[in-house]
Amino acid sequence: MAKFDYYSVVQCKNSGNIIEVLCPGKDADVSQLNVIEAKTSGEGEPKHKPIITRVDDGYNVKVGEVEHPMDEDHYIAVIELIADGQIHKQYLKPGDKPEATFKIPEADDVVAREFCTIHGLWQS
Repeated sequence: MAKFDYYSVVQCKNSGNIIEVLCPGKDADVSQLNVIEAKTSGEGEPKHKPIITRVDDGYNVKVGEVEHPMDEDHYIAVIELIADGQIHKQYLKPGDKPEATFKIPEADDVVAREFCTIHGLWQS
């Protein structure tokens, strides 16, 4: 049986749909779900790994050292910033710039994730 925690990203084995689990049920049947592990390195890293920069009134998250394409069939669908356990999201669509600015107070623990429609989930 698959195991997931709060805020896991999973894929349905039947439909291929990508789903974010906000609060897993105690006895949930997860046999048709695959947990998607976030990549932090490897092939595609220059265009996928989120880069976090502290700005005056929050954080900027840019996807990759090399700008990621934002085409109709290959784009960054969402950027998340997890700051001291609080999740902040920016949904993107084809044609958008692959970055987001989150106006939040400075945090002690900051992590960013992004989901590419072709190459999956990446984390800073």
